[in-house]
This record gives sequence, structure tokens and C-alpha cells, in this order.
Amino acid sequence: MKRLIRSALIGACASLFALAATAQPYPSKPVRIIVPFAPGGTTDMVARVIGAKLAEFLGQPVVVDNKGGGGTIIGTDALAKSPADGYTIMLATPDFTINPGLQPKLPYDTQRDFAPIALIATYPMILVANAEHKIGSVSDLVAQAKARPGQINIASAGNGSMPHLCAALFDNLANVKLTVVPYKGNGPALNDLLAGHVSLLFSGGPPVAAHIKSGKLKVLGVTTAKRHVSMPDAPTLAESGVPGYEVTAWFGFIAPAGVPKEVIARLNTDIGRALASPDIREKLASLGADLGASSPDEFATVVREEIDKWGRLVRAANIKLE
Repeated sequence: MKRLIRSALIGACASLFALAATAQPYPSKPVRIIVPFAPGGTTDMVARVIGAKLAEFLGQPVVVDNKGGGGTIIGTDALAKSPADGYTIMLATPDFTINPGLQPKLPYDTQRDFAPIALIATYPMILVANAEHKIGSVSDLVAQAKARPGQINIASAGNGSMPHLCAALFDNLANVKLTVVPYKGNGPALNDLLAGHVSLLFSGGPPVAAHIKSGKLKVLGVTTAKRHVSMPDAPTLAESGVPGYEVTAWFGFIAPAGVPKEVIARLNTDIGRALASPDIREKLASLGADLGASSPDEFATVVREEIDKWGRLVRAANIKLE
């Protein structure tokens, strides 16, 4: 009987300790940021810069965990399978909303299995051309593409990538046919553009900035609805002869579905504080991005709209992954 009582007391104490552990205020241990790309890229840099400042506000270490591969699906699946406790989050990119249209059998449900935390940065994609190729403007490109269907090459960072979808949208709205040449990443695509093996590329700003400054590449236009403050002299594609063209690239933090609302709110607040820090804004200035944390609901709206937009384009252009 004494042994039974002792066992019961030990069990009760263990339960109390477990309850105490679960009742600890958030955060009480390190937070992990999944980056669904290999180390060294722009997304990795953004996660590490913000993560370091976020750690100051959370009072806990913030570690970056690179899980690249599968067009961000490997890292996203890892997030979906993580505990919904706020200790694992991910820095998502437009690939998160493009993949549902490209992949009919994802290992997760993009709209059901995740909780938006904050959209943190938006920026334009830039259409650049090799300076030695005789394409002087977007209207010039449209005219040449209509005169020579399929004969003008545009590089992409791979089938289904953001640059590929930007090119497909250009074809759709300008009623032309460019030949998309897929590469294994933006780096190889840019190298071949500089070498003159292809004529065009849609890219974020940082990879092409130095080559624009040196005169090796020329800017034909930006993809946002209005001219962007990072390059005010660059026209939008819409004003240059492709009405309705609008693409805004972004970064945003997401968590597994089921994370308590108060934890999402805490992360949203502290991410916003990190983005407001002058040293963070200075470190991220090279992105040419508009920085600031949206509300979770605002980010959820962006995700829904982007899934619908890219899904419609993938179907219209009959884009298939090979």
C-alpha cells in the first residue's frame, strides 16, 4: 500500500511539473527559423539579420535552420510537421503560394496547415537585358517578340520559379511567345545572361545591381504597379506597353497551424520591432524592399490572393514541372 501511495504521489508530482512546464510564458526556449533554401542566398541573409535582432526582443536565442530543396517544399513540409508551439517558424517567399498550382500532391495543405505571422518585406522583380543585345525597351521587346515568335530567349531560375512565372505572365499579357531557358538557380541564369547566351532575365534587385551599374545589363522595367523608390527612373511594365502587369515579390513569416493567437501576436509585435530598428533597415537596404510587419490577417489575405493568381496563370500557360 505504501508503494502504491508513493507511486501515486510521484505520478502526481510529475503531472504537476508537466503542467508547470506547459504553463511557462512564451518564449522559454530557443526559436528556430526554417529557411527553405540553402545557406548563402538572399532569404538566408534576411532570416539571419532579422533573427539576430528578434532574439534581443524575445530574450531567447533564435537559430536559422536551412532546409533547401524541392522548390521550398522540403522546408515547408518540415514546418507543417513541427509542434504548434511557436518555437518553429519559417521565412516564406512567393514559392509558398506558387507551389499549390504547380504541385497537385503537396505533402501539406498550404491554406489549412499554416498560420501567417507577418508579411515583412515587398519588392519589385526587375526585367533586365544584356546590354549588347538590341532590345532597348519593353515596347521594343514586345515588337521584336511578335515579329520573331519563340526566337527571343529569357532565362529563369528553374521551372516554376518566380522568374519563370514572371516570364509566363509577360507572355500572357503581352500576347507574345518568349522561349524560357531554365537553370538550376538564379546564379547560373545570371551568368549566362552576362555571357550573352540569353537575352533577358527577371530578377530581384541585389543580384543584378552591380551589373546594372557597370553597364553590362540594362533595366527594361519593374514589375510593381507603380515605379519603385529603389529605381525611380525605371518604368513599370504596365506603363511600358503591358497593361495589367503587376508582380510584387515578398518575404513573410509563417508558423504551423494551431499556434496560440497570443504567441502569434507576440511574434508579430517583436518582428515589427526588429524591422523598425535602424541597424536592421541599414543592413537590409540593399534589398530595395519596403520593410514593415503586416498584421497576420493582412498576410493571410495576400497568401490567398497569390495562390489564386499563380494557380490561374499556371493553368492558362499550361506550365508543367519536368
